[in-house]
Amino acid sequence: MKKGTTVLPVLTIATAILAILSIVVFTLENQKNISNNNREYLLDNTNQMAVLVDDSLMHGLANIQVLSSLAGELLTSPEIDVATLQRILDDSIFDFIEFTDQEGKNHNTTGGISEASDRRYYLDAMQGDSGVELIFNSRATNETLLAFYSPVYYRGEIIGSLLGAYKETAQLNELLTMDVFGYRAEAYLCNEDGLIIASNQNIDTTAEISIKTVLDPRILTDTDTTDFIYQNETAVIPLAGNETGACIMGLENSDWYIVQIFPEQANKMMISNANRIGIVLAVFLVVILVVLLILTYLILNRSRLETQKALVKAEAASKAKTDFLFSMSHDIRTPMNAIMGFLHLLNEQQEEPAKRKEYISKMEDSSELLLSIINNVLEMSQIEGGKAVLEETAWSAEQMMDSVCSLLASQMQAKNITLEKTIKVQHPFVWCDMTKLQEVYLNILNNANKYTPAGGKVSMRLTEIPSDKEGYVFYKTEIEDNGIGIAKEFLPHLFEAFSREHDTTHSKIAGTGLGMTIVKRLTELMGGTVEAESEVGKGTKLTVIIPHRIASETDIGSGESEGNALVDFSEKRILIAEDNDLNAEIATELLTERGFEVEWAKDGDICVSMMEQARSGYYDLILMDIQMPNMNGYQAAKAIRKMDDPSKADIPIIAMTANAFEEDKKNAYAAGMNAHLAKPIDLQKMMETLTEFL
Repeated sequence: MKKGTTVLPVLTIATAILAILSIVVFTLENQKNISNNNREYLLDNTNQMAVLVDDSLMHGLANIQVLSSLAGELLTSPEIDVATLQRILDDSIFDFIEFTDQEGKNHNTTGGISEASDRRYYLDAMQGDSGVELIFNSRATNETLLAFYSPVYYRGEIIGSLLGAYKETAQLNELLTMDVFGYRAEAYLCNEDGLIIASNQNIDTTAEISIKTVLDPRILTDTDTTDFIYQNETAVIPLAGNETGACIMGLENSDWYIVQIFPEQANKMMISNANRIGIVLAVFLVVILVVLLILTYLILNRSRLETQKALVKAEAASKAKTDFLFSMSHDIRTPMNAIMGFLHLLNEQQEEPAKRKEYISKMEDSSELLLSIINNVLEMSQIEGGKAVLEETAWSAEQMMDSVCSLLASQMQAKNITLEKTIKVQHPFVWCDMTKLQEVYLNILNNANKYTPAGGKVSMRLTEIPSDKEGYVFYKTEIEDNGIGIAKEFLPHLFEAFSREHDTTHSKIAGTGLGMTIVKRLTELMGGTVEAESEVGKGTKLTVIIPHRIASETDIGSGESEGNALVDFSEKRILIAEDNDLNAEIATELLTERGFEVEWAKDGDICVSMMEQARSGYYDLILMDIQMPNMNGYQAAKAIRKMDDPSKADIPIIAMTANAFEEDKKNAYAAGMNAHLAKPIDLQKMMETLTEFL
């Protein structure tokens, strides 16, 4: 222990020294990294500015070209009068419009004339070129003008130049104004000779000032001032006192270029903020490392205790898994007990058709619930992961209640428990996921049965609550018993997984504490709520409220529909691909009773062979199992779809398989099948599907 207490301070001091060194290194490297990043930012910012300026110039050039074309169309002679110039000016975006004739004389809208034979815009236009020119000290206005020019044609010949100009470069100055992290960056627009045309600084752009003159005091001693004249290549030039420097970038459609200087205040601010953050992080790191060292020290000295805790957790996880399997075994046995009980009663009531029909109906309900429980076990991971989906069908409120109560009726009768059912709804038919709804009600009723003493009472009341959403109602189900009740302290934990107020040893009642968790998860999945009220010695009431879409009686199927009953299948031949003899026998018998001719292939390979050997149109439909030897159902379906005979390749293929998940349905459709039926066979659904395709 003494050695351990000595090591800890040493490690702490070493960590502090490393943190201080990291601050120094961080500060030195930080300045370099920020300057490099700022140069990249400066390049991007200057590029955006160049695009804006270039677009503005091209917009003016395009406008003067349109106007020169319009002028040529308006002319009735090679000369342009003042009225025509005024009309052109009114349709333009410019402050001035002038026409330079073939002799180099400028004509403006006021009738004034000036000499322009030596101007570049006149010489270029007479050669058929359009362009942009900055005119210092205009002879017509004595101002600096940003001018756009284009040749004017009359009957195919150039008769002069049309010039459009702005009084000043304020528009360009606005385009050169950009903020960099809250600070304004200096920006200059220069012509090919380096003369400043526009700027966001307080500079007299009419004085023909060179960019070299403005920036000469700020250049480094080893930098040539000629670097500030654009050399057809974008460059970032360092400046004295400014680690980021200035960016030189040309315009895409002009010989002009932009010089933008990164604001040094922004550079210093960023370095200062980053250094401050770095220091704070380093101090925080020291604190964290010290805390971690202390925690590590404590953990090392308590390793035996932690090992024991880990063992307890592992045992708890194992027990949770065992409890889960036990719970599922119990839930599976409940409908199985109903099936076996009604089978026994069925054998004893051979001479009473009404009783036999009732028992068979209840056995069907129990079988469907058993299947749904198995599916829920397999899909539990999907519910936990939020991937579970609702599969709604139309049911009546009476069906809903009877299908659940019948499963526990015999068990409650054995304990002499009175089960009361009450239904009071205005809309007796709704759409719901009956499998999940049965799971919810069955778990609650099962608990009521277990925790209510012999001779007790359990009631199930179903009422309707109006919904604000059109076409929907809320079903409120209250399941109440007068059993042993739940302690007030345990009630908040009722819906927690594997939670039980009393274990099996003390209560003598088997269970895992998973039932109420399933109730809550499934209720919330269906958009509903569940609440519990209880008092020890008086009983428990659970209230489930779930929204349902309103259905009609015609939406509910009852056995074989009238549509199916009217269909004549006597001349229809079905090929069944099924490797299980018992499944094949059941399917064959069911289909034969309904008029089908049925043939059987024991695997996918035989199915494909029988299709190849049969004459065209011999088979009307194929029921295809998936998991078969030699060739599975997917492979067989793909092989049939590739047959040359269209009547064979296009035959309806319906998957009839125990692979019942959504992914299995997608795989069936991907293999070219037309529909999917899950085993055990739902006769009504199978007949509806066969009717659809035949």
